[in-house]
Amino acid sequence: MKTDIASRHKLRQNSLGLPELLLHGVTHIAPATNIVFTFPIIALKAGPDMPVSFLLATFVCLLIGNTVSQFSRYLPSSGGYYSFATRGLGSRVGFIATWSYLIYDILGPAGCTGFLGYLLSDILHSELDVNIPWWMISGIAFALIWAFTHYGVKLSIRTVMIFGGLEILIMLALSLSFLIRPGLGSSYVAPITPSSAPNHYTGIIAGMVFSILALSGFEAPAPLAQESRNPARLVSAAITLSLLSIGVFYVFTSYATAIGWGTGDMASFATDPNPFYVLGRRYWGHAWWLIVLAIINSAIGTGLACTNSASRVMYTMGITGALPARFAFIHPTHKTPTFAIAFLQAAGIIPVLLVGFLLKPTDIFGFLGTLATLAVILLYGMANLALTSYMRKEHPDEFSFMRHFAFPWLGTLSLLPVLFITIYPVPNWPYNLSPYLLAALLIGGFAYMQWIEWRHPGSLSRSAGAIVAESSNDFANVDL
Repeated sequence: MKTDIASRHKLRQNSLGLPELLLHGVTHIAPATNIVFTFPIIALKAGPDMPVSFLLATFVCLLIGNTVSQFSRYLPSSGGYYSFATRGLGSRVGFIATWSYLIYDILGPAGCTGFLGYLLSDILHSELDVNIPWWMISGIAFALIWAFTHYGVKLSIRTVMIFGGLEILIMLALSLSFLIRPGLGSSYVAPITPSSAPNHYTGIIAGMVFSILALSGFEAPAPLAQESRNPARLVSAAITLSLLSIGVFYVFTSYATAIGWGTGDMASFATDPNPFYVLGRRYWGHAWWLIVLAIINSAIGTGLACTNSASRVMYTMGITGALPARFAFIHPTHKTPTFAIAFLQAAGIIPVLLVGFLLKPTDIFGFLGTLATLAVILLYGMANLALTSYMRKEHPDEFSFMRHFAFPWLGTLSLLPVLFITIYPVPNWPYNLSPYLLAALLIGGFAYMQWIEWRHPGSLSRSAGAIVAESSNDFANVDL
């Protein structure tokens, strides 16, 4: 059977340049959301040494970013990790790697959007005595994300650029306020002194767990390759620049935050239900609402960026037969994968409601974020291994020991202690459930993969062939 889905409707090509791709990557990382939501979690482990955790995490992510950049140079594709892992490790391993990517790119932004609902509901109640259920605010946020991404990549990317730029400016201004007026008992050298962290280097490494989650998303430009100009060059540049810029941004803002709160009392920062509410009031008075605006911008922005990226991966999987063909449908006017976009919103809001009602709304970000962290560590490790295999098999004359072997393997090895600390010592309830839930989700993906092969024998191998054809923009000639 031949597929003509891609020949009927294609993504809008040559729509995006370097500024759009760069801001897309930056916004996918969700800088303001991570400052407000993850800094307290990182401080619980690393204390005032949050900047050291971020510096080490940035180094690890640069090694991983090299993998995505190299793949994007040789294999620019809307499939992103699906194309990369499949070409490097084969159709079955590639499918499981992509399943991990979808877990991460669904649960990560869902945690941000869901927790935004709780945070805004709490603020409206405490400040204005207005009672709006958290789940209703979260639902409105999911609806906005659907609308912007449904009606065109240019509309959503331009919105992402505005949101991303505004949130960064607000958080930079707040950080400068911290440095100008240090908190009580602050030391300017404590945030860069490892002995200041609880358990010293062990605490710093433990702080890297959510530091890596806070930096993940730099790979977001990769699935937009088919819609960008000169993708082999611009996508790779956008990935590296977004990671470097946000890595420096986090090191600076985490340093300033520790100084602003008080480096000698970071335990209270870590346990405060909303420390940036306290800091905003202390430093900006009534203007603290700008921080709320930055959080809203960030949560919506990362939802837009994640939906754009994940929907393009699902679009490619729909074309190749790894997902049902309806995922490959492109709207004839908007040129967006509308079914994939709608599916992602539904797949995001369900776990938010489950965690919010079965556990509690305050657990939404941490619980879903932990699952996303475990999934992305697995994904990054598999992608690193795929690069070495891909270059040895398909571009042996251009194989570089450093870029295609040393950097990917060093990145994978650097992730192992972070993964170990995530699961041992066994975390408190409900976070101790995370490894088991991830295992269940991966088993579900494996079962689905086996069902595809049972129903359509050889379909995964043919899907791998379709990805090869994609690099030549020749989907229409691929037998599925």
